[in-house]
Amino acid sequence: MKERAYSIDILRGLAILGMVLSGQMIWSAELPAWMFHAQTPPPGFKFDPTVAGITWVDLVFPFFLFSMGAAFPLSLRGRIEHGAGLKQIATQSVKRWALLVLFAVALANTRSHALPEQWSPCVKSVVSLCVWGVFFCMFVRLPSLGRRANNLLNICGVAGIVAVLLFGHYVHGMNVSIRRSDIIILVLANMVLFGTLAWWFTRDCLSARLAVVAIIVALKISSSVEGSWTAAVWNFSPVPWLYRAEFLKYLCIVLPGSIVGDLVRRRMCDGREDDKSDDRSKVFTITLLALTVIILNMWGLFTRHTTINVIGTLFLGATALLIARRARSADGRLFYRLLTWGFFWLLLGLAFEPFEGGIKKDPATIGYFFITSGLASFTIVVASVMIDIFGLKMRTTVRCGQNPMMAYTAAGYIIMPLLTLVGAAPLLVDLAAMGPWFGVLRGAIVTAIVAIVAILFTNKKIFWRT
Repeated sequence: MKERAYSIDILRGLAILGMVLSGQMIWSAELPAWMFHAQTPPPGFKFDPTVAGITWVDLVFPFFLFSMGAAFPLSLRGRIEHGAGLKQIATQSVKRWALLVLFAVALANTRSHALPEQWSPCVKSVVSLCVWGVFFCMFVRLPSLGRRANNLLNICGVAGIVAVLLFGHYVHGMNVSIRRSDIIILVLANMVLFGTLAWWFTRDCLSARLAVVAIIVALKISSSVEGSWTAAVWNFSPVPWLYRAEFLKYLCIVLPGSIVGDLVRRRMCDGREDDKSDDRSKVFTITLLALTVIILNMWGLFTRHTTINVIGTLFLGATALLIARRARSADGRLFYRLLTWGFFWLLLGLAFEPFEGGIKKDPATIGYFFITSGLASFTIVVASVMIDIFGLKMRTTVRCGQNPMMAYTAAGYIIMPLLTLVGAAPLLVDLAAMGPWFGVLRGAIVTAIVAIVAILFTNKKIFWRT
């Protein structure tokens, strides 16, 4: 059995690096609109929920959710085979949920822009580095330490974050509130809990998993009826800063990801050596078609050439399936199954696309869930072919995908504080001032440094475990 599914690491790595790049590049009205969220276009960058379409920036979050879902069977089926039952799985899921919720609240209250304005940049940088050190203790598993020592280190990290949240408001100028949280991490926390449980109860019944997705879609649609019981269920939020029922809509990305994870794990557990008998030209053609489908949808949905997009997707996707259907090798059969599911989710999303005023990330539409799931499936196909057939390593993306939370925090809590303390931060400011694309270059430089940090820790087998 293979040790890891590197194609899923790549998807997760692309998502994390995309998040960092989109957050670190300088917004300029002179840049094209596809460089930003579709609903916050230049020149004003004001949120407009009526704008339909998606950009590459709108893919990073669903790609991360999809990779999270794909990881469930990869990590949990092994535990089940070693005797873990519902109690153990549920307990671990609740623990992960609690840690991520704490992390989400801590992030929102300790980021540089949330720290007191009267603090100097150097003071803010030192505080950020200290907070990152506490995060490190909370999540890290050091290979040089035993289980008990690592657990003690994690407990100390949790205690440190709790102390910051409980007593931070006593520090001059700080405004700490548990009701303020990082929405991305908060959604991930809820998906860890509810996604794990949904996969557990449907792990041996694919139709039940699809039924869960169908019910969530039905609830989302019917919740628009005022006074209905579905509206009451959908809007149920006893503790809004902690949980909102509407978060369950993201299971429409996580659960499709779990289906891909099941398929990938089945291939990983296949003890037979693949004879690699499929013609490489056919595999290359499949990859090229999958890439073209991704690019076509990004162009067609953003520019609103939806009819051309649907026709092109049908033709290209069907052609890829016809070629992949003749696969003789085990890898080729996996690619065919991945393409089939990706094509299904993509077409389902395109069928929903005109509904709710066109595809939107925020507020997220039904078409958004399924289109991004389909594009994520196609991306995994491309990554799998690059790794398993053509032997490309793609180590940078893989390493970042293996240490996502560390990469997520590196820019704001390590890199920028260190650059500020050594006096190099103004150089990035000067670079960005040279022109709009230099602002993008500034983001690319920070993203590259984030990748280096993630690679260094991953190579040392130092991971953050949530």
